[in-house]
Amino acid sequence: MNTSYNITYIFIAALLVTLAGPLATSAQQSADVYLGGHKMQPKVQTSGSGMVTVTLKDDSLTVEGDFEYLTGNYSGAYIMYDIKKRPDNQLFSLTADVNENKRSGTFSTEQNRFQLSKAEQKLIKEGSLYIMISSFEHQTGEIRGNIPAMSNK
Repeated sequence: MNTSYNITYIFIAALLVTLAGPLATSAQQSADVYLGGHKMQPKVQTSGSGMVTVTLKDDSLTVEGDFEYLTGNYSGAYIMYDIKKRPDNQLFSLTADVNENKRSGTFSTEQNRFQLSKAEQKLIKEGSLYIMISSFEHQTGEIRGNIPAMSNK
């Protein structure tokens, strides 16, 4: 009698879990972004390169990774949006821990976490964002990498 009683409860519990569907979880998507001078517009002759991982979770975007071998000293890094013929397209400034040589550094998620507005979420979903790193030698950008279209839904 106890065995059939236990089996009935197990069956009912399994049925309820199945009908309830998956528990609500927050979606997350990550992408590796490779940075190089050949991706600049126009192209930049440089030995500089880098790789960052961009992660979208809910309305939060994080960036972590590194860069090295810039031809000039590091002057800044940014998340930009791609609008033709518009120079003021910076969304966020990235915070880098720059090495002693001032031509390489790292990005940590703790220092590079951004809350996205609905408009910014639309831009990342469209694949309209990119990361650009500038040096004093190349103020308008030395290396760049496009962030692929991402969606957390």
